[in-house]
Amino acid sequence: MADELLIPKIILVIISSGIIGLITIARIKNRTGNQFFIIMIIFWSGVFLIAIRPELLDSVLNSTGLVNRSQFLFSVSIVIILYLLFTQTLKSKTSSSNLNRIIRELALSNFRKEIAVSNKKNADLIIIIVAQNEESTIGMVIDKIHSLNLPLTYQIIVVNDGSTDKTETIAESKGALVVSHYYNLGIGAVVKTGFLATKLLKPKIVINIDGDGQHDPKYIPEIISKLKDSNADLIYASRFAKESNYKTTVVRSLGNRFYTRLVNKIAKISLTDVTSGYRGIQFDKLDLILFVSESNFAIELAIRAGRAGLKIIEIPTLADTRISGFSQFNKIERFFLYNINAFRQIYYAFFLKPKMNYHMQ
Repeated sequence: MADELLIPKIILVIISSGIIGLITIARIKNRTGNQFFIIMIIFWSGVFLIAIRPELLDSVLNSTGLVNRSQFLFSVSIVIILYLLFTQTLKSKTSSSNLNRIIRELALSNFRKEIAVSNKKNADLIIIIVAQNEESTIGMVIDKIHSLNLPLTYQIIVVNDGSTDKTETIAESKGALVVSHYYNLGIGAVVKTGFLATKLLKPKIVINIDGDGQHDPKYIPEIISKLKDSNADLIYASRFAKESNYKTTVVRSLGNRFYTRLVNKIAKISLTDVTSGYRGIQFDKLDLILFVSESNFAIELAIRAGRAGLKIIEIPTLADTRISGFSQFNKIERFFLYNINAFRQIYYAFFLKPKMNYHMQ
């Protein structure tokens, strides 16, 4: 009997040792939070001990009524996963309630005062750049936009999501208007603030782009052309419509493909990159794509656009991996949370209306 269990023991020891090593490296690189790290270390250390001394688990099995050790370990792992997902969801829900509303209204109030004294003329095109701690790239992105021979008068708005570096200072030195959150609210919140700030300036076209340097501003003229000449309402700049330098993990690539296909089916649209952060929209259609989500929002936006009957066009773009900073998925537990948020976004798109009355008069 002992010989029969030798191979499973060795396999468990190797697996648990490997996971403990990987999770430790992830913690050292700040790719996981303390809570997730501690729980995973405790669990897989327990698996390691049980693999070496299986009899340690027998007394627990007798009290739980479970038939074998594998059932017990599976049950514990399910409980841990549910607990982590619950706590992460609770954090997300708490941080996106009244605190988000207060921070956004304060940011928009300050922005309203800024444009009142800036003597900036109304522009036909507003380019929204969202940024959080992007001091190494934000100036380059703005300079590339200024170097373009754009066919419309334009103004750049940088939405600074609680940066602790020089992002805001650099953006202002490059001539951009800046809307600043005093606290980091997340990707959905920062894009939403950008859209609402744009409503104060009433342009004809709105384009949003990330400040991390992965999207090349050189495609802005093409986006404008498609919006003007093709009667399109919404333009997506796709990273996956053709070969590009953009590299991501296998898991993220598969996830993007899955959710893109799901959204295409639900919203009756045809996209290759539903999570692209590079879009153009006719200003008079902006209210139709405003969303409820404060964290991940791309799925909800695309579904709202499809349900509203907007004419959506994709253009292929070459994109690079972000030049600096961290992705929103830099921590492992956020990947799990994203999948919960994805289905929440679908619910929001069908059953909730976004709040638009942020004193926009």
